[in-house]
Amino acid sequence: MRAVACALALALSPCALAIEAGAAAPDLVAPRLEAPGQALTFASLRGSVVYVDFWASWCVPCRLSMPTLDALYKRNHARGFAVVGVNKDISTAEAKRFLAKIPVAFPLVSDLQDAAARAFDVKAMPSGYLVDRKGMVRKVHRGFTEETATALEREIDALLKEPS
Repeated sequence: MRAVACALALALSPCALAIEAGAAAPDLVAPRLEAPGQALTFASLRGSVVYVDFWASWCVPCRLSMPTLDALYKRNHARGFAVVGVNKDISTAEAKRFLAKIPVAFPLVSDLQDAAARAFDVKAMPSGYLVDRKGMVRKVHRGFTEETATALEREIDALLKEPS
């Protein structure tokens, strides 16, 4: 009986739900930040290499990650690379003020209800999930530094070279 209780506790613990490399990326639908009446479906990105980036206006490392991700997106979009920025601000007005100073070209969605953050089990800000063309998470980045940017560029290039 104790073994069953332990197994059940482990299965229901947050660690058991963590999205890590090797897991399937959650199939979510989220409202677009710039057009809340429209939604972005993560399933629509299948076939592309995707970086799902959780960010917020109050996140200091996001000031470095957002321009870096925008440059990676612009450089690799034609090769099949996409970025989805998932905003974690309490209000979209805060996110829009941030974006007025640090604009990006990639799609942005809002996660006011925390559905995406819970599905990915976000543990730090920013958190990024590099997803291959088949929808599998291949790399998880928590936080963002210059070293993260260098590693991410190599990881994206390697995944873009893999057959579809």
